[in-house]
Parts: sequence; C-alpha cells; structure tokens
Amino acid sequence: MRFSYRALSVTGAVAIIAAVAASGAAASAAPSTRASAAVPIEARVNQVGYATDASKVAFAMLPAKVSAVAFELTCTTCSVSFSSESRDYVGSWNSRYRAVYALHFTQIKVPGTYQITVIADGSKAGSPLFRIGAPGSMYHQLVTNAVRYFTSERDGPDVVHSVLDREPANLTDEHADVYADPRYDSNDNLLGKLHKIGGPVNVAGGWFDAGGGYEKFAYTASYADGLMLMAARDFPGQYSTLLPEATYGLKWLEELWHPKKKVLYIQVGIGNGNASNTIQGDYNFWFLPQAEDRMDVKKGGNPGPTAYYVKYRPVFEAAPPGKKISPEFAGRFAADFALAAQLDARTNRPEAEHLLALARGIYAMAKTTKVGRIITTFPYDYYPGTEWKSDMLWGAAEMALADEALRLPPAQLRADLNTAAHWARAYIAQGHPVGGDTLNLYDNGALGEAELMQAMIGAHGTLGPHARPVIAPSSLLKDMAAQLRLGEEWAKGDPFELGTDLGPADATPHAFGLFITNALYQHYGGSDAYAAFAQQQLNFALGANGWGSSFTVGAGTTYPHCMQSEIANLAGSLTGKGNIQLGATTDGPSSPSNFIGLGTVSGMRACSAGHFKPFDTKAAGYEDNVVSWPSVEPADDYTANSLLAFALAAAQPQGGAHRS
Repeated sequence: MRFSYRALSVTGAVAIIAAVAASGAAASAAPSTRASAAVPIEARVNQVGYATDASKVAFAMLPAKVSAVAFELTCTTCSVSFSSESRDYVGSWNSRYRAVYALHFTQIKVPGTYQITVIADGSKAGSPLFRIGAPGSMYHQLVTNAVRYFTSERDGPDVVHSVLDREPANLTDEHADVYADPRYDSNDNLLGKLHKIGGPVNVAGGWFDAGGGYEKFAYTASYADGLMLMAARDFPGQYSTLLPEATYGLKWLEELWHPKKKVLYIQVGIGNGNASNTIQGDYNFWFLPQAEDRMDVKKGGNPGPTAYYVKYRPVFEAAPPGKKISPEFAGRFAADFALAAQLDARTNRPEAEHLLALARGIYAMAKTTKVGRIITTFPYDYYPGTEWKSDMLWGAAEMALADEALRLPPAQLRADLNTAAHWARAYIAQGHPVGGDTLNLYDNGALGEAELMQAMIGAHGTLGPHARPVIAPSSLLKDMAAQLRLGEEWAKGDPFELGTDLGPADATPHAFGLFITNALYQHYGGSDAYAAFAQQQLNFALGANGWGSSFTVGAGTTYPHCMQSEIANLAGSLTGKGNIQLGATTDGPSSPSNFIGLGTVSGMRACSAGHFKPFDTKAAGYEDNVVSWPSVEPADDYTANSLLAFALAAAQPQGGAHRS
C-alpha cells in the first residue's frame, strides 16, 4: 500500500451515479418505479464494455434478497434483445444493499451498444451504456489516453502545451544540489536541517510522481517506464505516442544513473517539511508546477526562505558513490535500460549496446546480502516496499532478451539466463501465502517470470534446440498461477470478486495487475482457468463495483471528475468534460480511516461530484472530491498498470491472451 501525507479532507458529500449518460458525464441512476422504495436498486457493469468472446457478467444491488432478479439486455445500435433472470446471489454489500446478484450474458456476442435493465420486486434500474465488440475497438483508445496522462505530468523544459496548457517547470532542477539522506519522525516530519554534500547535477525532466505533489521518485518512475517500454516493444507501431513518451521517461532515468561515479540519484524534492514549517515541503502548496520557479525565497519575499527547498529542490542518493545500492533500484533500472536496448537493437545498434552496458553496470551495483529494509523514498512511508527479488529477476530477464536482440555470444546469454533463473528460484521460494501480494508497484514477479519465459524461447535459436532450459517453464507458470489463486482467495466473500484486500490495499492497480498476470500466464501456455476471474478484475476497475464508478478518467460514463491533482484541478475542467486529465488512473476505494482529518490547501478549487456515500462499507469508502487523496489521487504506477492492461486487453480478439 502507498501512503500520502498531504493534510486534506472532505469538503462535501460525494456519491455515485449509475445511470446512462451518453455524454460521458456522471448521471443519476434510474430511480425505483416503486414510490415507497427507500433504497433504489442499482445495476453495475463494465462501462467500457465486454470483448465479444470474453465472459460477461453484470451485477444487481438490492436492499434485500429476492427469489429471482429479472434483467433485460437491450442493444441500442442493433436488433438484439435478451431477457433472463438470475438466482445467483453472490453476497451482501452493506447495510443498505444486503443482496448482490450476478447477471450472466456471456452468450451475447453481437457487436453493439447495450444497456441492462434490472427488474426486482417491482422496481427497475438501468445501467450505463456499454459496448460488446472487438476488444481493440474498446481498449485501444484507453492506451493512448494513459500515455496522454504521462505527457500531462511531464516536468522540465520539454512539455506539451496542448495538454492541459502545460508550461516548462522546475528549471532549477538543471542545476540541483545533492543532500545527505533526510531524517523523519514517526509522523513524517523532517528532523533537523538538510546537509548539502554535492552538486550541481542535472535532474530536469521526468514525470511528477502523482497528482497531489511535484516530487519525482525513481522508485515509481522506473516501474512505470518499464511497463510502458514493454507495451511499446510488444505492440510496435500500434500506439504512435507510446514509445516517444516512454523514451522521455527513460531519458530522466539515464540522468539519475552516473556510471563513472557509480552513484544513483533516486529522488528530487521533498513532500514533507518540518513540523514548525521553518522548512516547507511541496505539500504545503497548491499551484501549477511553473509557480515553483517563480517563488521569491529571499528574506522578505513571498513565500520567503521557508520555501527554499520547494524552489531549489534537493536531490538524494540511493547510496554514496561506489557503494552498493538497494536491489530493487538495480533490478528495475537494469530492466528499463535493457528494454530500451531491445527496442533500439535493429535501428541503432550503438545506442542499444550503450543502454545494455548501463543495465549491466547498475545491475552489478545491487546489494543482495544483508539487505535489511530497502530504500524507496524519503520518507520511506510514502512507498513502504519490502520485496526486491522480483526486481532482480526482471532485470536479468530483460538483459537476456537484449542479448538475443543484439545476437550476442551464447556464453553471455547463458550467463544472463542463469542469473535470471537464480532470482526466479529465490522469488518463488518466498511463496505466496494467503494475505500476500500480487503484481503491482511492490511486486514485479509476474513480469519477470513472463520475460524469462520469453528469453528462454528466444534462446532456443541461439543456444540450440537441445540446450536445457535454465529453469523449467512449468515452474514459472505454476508460480504465476499461485499468484492468481492468491487473488482468488482475496476475492472470496467479495460480491464483485476484487482480488485484493478492499480498503487497505491499492484496489485499482491490483485489479489491473491481476488482469496482466493472467494475460501473460495464458500467453505462455497457462490454462484459461483464471480467465473469468481476471476479466472481473478489469470489470471492477471500469465500473462493475459497489460504487458503479470507473477509476480511470475517460473510461466509461462515470469516472473521477475532481481528482486530487494540482494540474487537473487548476488547469482543467471540473465537470468531467472538455479539458480533463484524460487517462489518469486513481486508487478507487480506500479504508474509511484514510478519509478522517482531511482538509483543503490554499489555492485549491473546490470540487466534488456524485453521490457515493450510500455504497460505502465498513471496509472501504469512495469519494470523488479534490481533497480525497485516498480515492482520487492519480499516480504514475497506477496509470502504468492500466496502460499495460488495456494494451493486453486490446490484443485479445478471441478473449484469450496474446502478445505480438
């Protein structure tokens, strides 16, 4: 789970909308036809749609159990009309909605735009419109939207003005100073002063980490860029903006790693200052990013010396020059550089060789013994990661694939495959106990395992058809299946089958992560045993959940309008239409305790949308309100997960996994 520490809070009630809204704005759900009904029934669907050959399920939410729920499926663009009823009670949701029923219509395959009408106990409710059709027609644009989100989050001189009127920002990062690791107390207040130890260094560019702040973190950027590079490699030419944006992110990662000094810079800026505000952090302010360059931090200026480190942002190291670095950084950066080498292998061999050399250099700097708590960010609580063996696996697997792309000597390929297999065994040995994690920012195992299988397939031609695999592919598939079963364990008892802990965990990225895991699992020979479960993860993130909202901006009809995003809030529309931060993916439902004590920040435009409170549970709530970072703050890793999931979904014409 991630933590955010901007002090914000709810300024108004927020809620859900589940009615058809062809314009794309949120609209109220169809009221009950029974005037006496205190609790209207609700219909929940994947608001983007269902692939022709995929499993298809919607949900009806009722105040009480009934003998059967009738439903009608009507096509508004074709002649299909389908009526059925469901007795598939899947559980209680909350004190208002004590009965949820699954509505199955997998047999409907005619392309078109549809609506489900639920009929129960004399009441009716209509769903938002959704599509049935070829997956590419539904999910291709969502990949492009996700790329646009990253473009909107660019930092430095090279921004795209046409995207949310962005202007160059944080140009002071071109000559930034390096500081010793900051210390924080248990409430994440900065302790003491910052101590300069070097510089200047050029760390301009990159992407802001998340919507509510302008810090830049290597921990999240290296993960996000890796997923984007994978999508660009596997679906070449299909998304014109994808590779350029992934390359933009890679350029910043290259700025952070200095191979001659053997030093990696991992963070630019501080979110939290100290308790007295004599040193302010980024979270003290709410403005467009270019405002940081315009601050007067001289004595008597506005805002004055307390904001010095907001204008002149500190840079922090992973470790002192020449010292071993936290292994997840070594693995992820190696994966990113090696992925880029694979992309350049045919068109620019010298650059590909340079990138692969960067990958090998940083990979060799990994501290893999007596690791202790890994380094992620300052403070650590922002991203409290613990797992790192999957990163070492991922990095080695990508270097092996780069060996193949560059047709390097078999001995080199064999060495990299052996290294990847070593870390695969170490990762698998950790196990996947009940209550554990699946693919997301903190656990990249499924990515590494899939890439290792791809590398072993490629090695068939280089090492010869009789060469023994460095690890049995069945072992890797078995472990991926274990991750999917772990998701299924989490889903037990949840009417909407979310494959993670609803509330404490990052719901949306975990849902997308499970969809990715299954797509890769099936592509490399796994069965379709988890396909329906994986499809429901995609459905959940796009509206088939208790709140009836998609958690990706622009996907479906009801999605976040009032994100905790300074750029979206100050430069964009607050209505969900027009100039919005298209493609941004947010966390979605979060623990009710996370919404306590939130408040506004000076400069924030008040914004709330929908009516979601009736659908909250004891475990999770959801608010579409600018102050509500727990549910509607977009982030790079969230959006990267959705980007890769949408790319994989778009490439499944028959409902099965496919990769080019």
